[in-house]
Amino acid sequence: MKRYFAFSVLLCFCQLAYSQVDIPPRRIDAHPSYTAYQQADQADNTSGKLKAAIDLMDVYPENAQAFRLASTALYESNRPSEAVNLVKWSVAYNSYETANSYYGFLYSVFANMPEMAHEFLRNMQSMGADATTMQRNYENLSAYVNSLSSYPELASTVQKSNGYLANFNAESISRAKATFEHLASSLGANYEGIANNETADKILADWLAAEEAVKQGLISRMLYNEALVSIAGMAEEVNFVFGQKLEPHLEKIVFDQTNYNLASRYRAYVKLASLQGALKRWDKVEAASNLMLADLKGHVPSTAVLAKTYFFLTMALTEQRKLADASSMADTYADILPKLKSPEYMAEAYYVLLRAYAFNKDIEKGKAIVKLAENFLQTTGIEQYEYMNFAKNGIATTANILGDGVMALTGDAYNDGVRLMDSQNYAEAVVQFEKAQQEEIEMLDKLDPTAQRGYIDKFQRINGFLAATYYETKQFDKIFDVIESNRSYALLNDKRSSKQQLSLKELQSILGEKEAYLSFIDVSKGSTYEGTYLMCLVTNKEVFTRYNKSAGAFVDLLENDAELISLEKELAKQEFRNPNLDYLTGVKTRKLNMFGRGEFKLMTHYLRKHMEAKIVDNQYVFFQEDKVNDLLNRFHTTFINGLEEKLQGITKLMISPEGLIGTIPFDALVDDNGRYLAERFEIGYIPNAALLFTLRNQPKKTYEKNVLGFGGATYELFATSKAPLTSIGDLEKLRYRVREDLQKNLPLDYAFATFQSDEPMSYLEGGRREVVIVEEIIANSDTRLDDMMTENELKRMSKANELGKYRAVHLSSHASVHPYVFDLSGIAMTVKSTPVNGEDGMLVVGELEKLNLPVDFVMLSACQTALGVESPGDGIKGLNQALFNAGVNSSLTSLWSVSDTGTMYLSVELYDKMFNSNMTASAALALVKRNFIAGEYGEQTHPYFWAPFIYTGY
Repeated sequence: MKRYFAFSVLLCFCQLAYSQVDIPPRRIDAHPSYTAYQQADQADNTSGKLKAAIDLMDVYPENAQAFRLASTALYESNRPSEAVNLVKWSVAYNSYETANSYYGFLYSVFANMPEMAHEFLRNMQSMGADATTMQRNYENLSAYVNSLSSYPELASTVQKSNGYLANFNAESISRAKATFEHLASSLGANYEGIANNETADKILADWLAAEEAVKQGLISRMLYNEALVSIAGMAEEVNFVFGQKLEPHLEKIVFDQTNYNLASRYRAYVKLASLQGALKRWDKVEAASNLMLADLKGHVPSTAVLAKTYFFLTMALTEQRKLADASSMADTYADILPKLKSPEYMAEAYYVLLRAYAFNKDIEKGKAIVKLAENFLQTTGIEQYEYMNFAKNGIATTANILGDGVMALTGDAYNDGVRLMDSQNYAEAVVQFEKAQQEEIEMLDKLDPTAQRGYIDKFQRINGFLAATYYETKQFDKIFDVIESNRSYALLNDKRSSKQQLSLKELQSILGEKEAYLSFIDVSKGSTYEGTYLMCLVTNKEVFTRYNKSAGAFVDLLENDAELISLEKELAKQEFRNPNLDYLTGVKTRKLNMFGRGEFKLMTHYLRKHMEAKIVDNQYVFFQEDKVNDLLNRFHTTFINGLEEKLQGITKLMISPEGLIGTIPFDALVDDNGRYLAERFEIGYIPNAALLFTLRNQPKKTYEKNVLGFGGATYELFATSKAPLTSIGDLEKLRYRVREDLQKNLPLDYAFATFQSDEPMSYLEGGRREVVIVEEIIANSDTRLDDMMTENELKRMSKANELGKYRAVHLSSHASVHPYVFDLSGIAMTVKSTPVNGEDGMLVVGELEKLNLPVDFVMLSACQTALGVESPGDGIKGLNQALFNAGVNSSLTSLWSVSDTGTMYLSVELYDKMFNSNMTASAALALVKRNFIAGEYGEQTHPYFWAPFIYTGY
């Protein structure tokens, strides 16, 4: 309540503040504050100068002169360190202007910062000058440095600075020459050159080649960064494809806290975030923004700099539909609205704030911003500036949520479709969503697979809404194609499927008499609720669609289960966010019988928590064991009950999940008669119908050998120093470093050391034993045990094409999906305290998918190997997907931490039935699970022992 009251007071203040907004003159020297600065200078009024300069920095947020004026005022106020920090921004915004670096050198010497002085000097020298100017600069700089020789505390800096100046003219000539030779094409680039792909590529090649001269000190890093930012700005306008090539180079500078100062990194960040936003890589925009905010803390030069960072971060959160986080960020953004003085930055703020509040249904806050935006648009002369469209578009795109007028089409098919659907005009909404889908497909087909990734989230939202409107208009026959279209741009498709999308008739042609294919599409993406799916059940004779029951079976748990609140707090801590406790009480976002934002994800975690066990005094202890069957029945009610009639006579059920559906153990769901689904069906998972078709129609392969088993690994603690990790910025920096080192094939021991506990991973006796037994009972099999179970050996066999000799590969060890840095997710081989021959012993997901693994079946006998992160188009991206990218035809992975002994029974029995009884992997797994349930392996009847392992394949 206090927060809302504060916000209301703020908006009242804002309305007063913005009622008198003026469009500033285009030239900074025509602004009244510039005149005030000059008058204060003549009056020797340093505080007046500083006040006027600060105003100019906010009115002209990207103007180098404003920063230099402020730095001068700080210097004259005897605040040299602050002056140096501001002049860095002046140089970052205009590295060409010699005066910026000239004053930077002076202020740095006086601030006792010799290294910074040297950097400014090198940048100034890189510009080149005629002999007279060079000599004058040398004499002036030298005289200033010598004038400080009487200050004892500056003695060392004075000495070093004189050394920097000793060969001033000669070094000016050599640096200017080096700059011209290496950066002429990028510093002198124009729109025509950047628009031409061949010319643009040559410019980039020149810029990359200049890095060596930068390392030698011949070229200033400030100028090097300026060149990249400049060509990125032009690429943004005239050559989007070339702009994509600049992304990794901009990102490298943003994350390089060692070699680039904050101001230079910020300039690169703005271009990076803009480019990644255009590519719809909002997860990356969020990461870069979090890093920048962490680094800006305590070093913000102006409100405008902070506002731009808030702009990108709020936008990224909104576009990823992290709506609660976006709204919270919007509150912080709104707090600085009264301080913004740049009309362009104000217009940006209105756009982002309106979307964040509208989509999170913060109606009153949104309406207050609408009033401000409308008032802003009444500013005299604003209609001639393009930035006014930010405010106009923000009002238009949220009008259906925040407005009170008659709805009219805007020309944006997706937004118009959403508005029509919200008003239950489904027939017209279908038309708009069909149009939006076709527009998105045309866009996607022009992009390479990597660039497509950013657009797929919106594509899936469109498809979800299209499927829902088809259902509401009773066009049931079209829903299957929409669902399969939703998966057609998966990276897995590019590597494995012979078809991008399978038609309904083609799918039915490969289904057996007693087989059914069950696929899902999330129709709640982009909404304030989640967990609402259309389910499409296909047999070889018919197709049936219906909605799942959403949260209907969970309402009482969501309203009063204390364990859910406790779990949410745990997850929030893991994910570096605040707990979303408001939706657990149903106060804010829940609709009747629907999951509020984040609730369905929480419920899937809650289910897996009930599936796991702890060993206490050599006994298995289960979480709320008496409630397990009830919870499993609730999931059955939600996803299976409505399909029961159509499942009669079916014995094999293939599930094509979307998103979080892939984390549900369908085998373990309990029907109203108390039976597990595993007792009724042979259950398998498949990413999409196209892959199922490809796998079933590929030529049969004869393998030289049967099973290759890895087990008996030992694990030591990593000895290397931990990476710093005290903020979200540190985390983003670590993620970037890991990603870069993976591309360079460097060990990641420092990253694993950062998160390791005080004790090494436990030795898995049962895991070793299962590998030994499998070799004993399955003829023509091999093992790699103990010291032979290494990352080096596995990669050696992959490179030598030896893995493809085996029909099955079995990896028994520890594994996990990393909660903070997904790229660290992997399976442990033998781990030594220091890397062995360049390998850290952890086979991470990025390395796994690069293996040459053309085998029929892989079992990851480890914990949580079926989990991962939600990835648009790819469902759950993790170890399982990596296996298929590596060439595997089918896999067995796990949804939670597994039992060492239970897994041994399952593995041995599974391979016995596959190889000695000639059963398919899925049929063998179904039989083994039924044996567990029947108690044939002792008291291991709880789903914890048999249900975590899910089969993916054909």
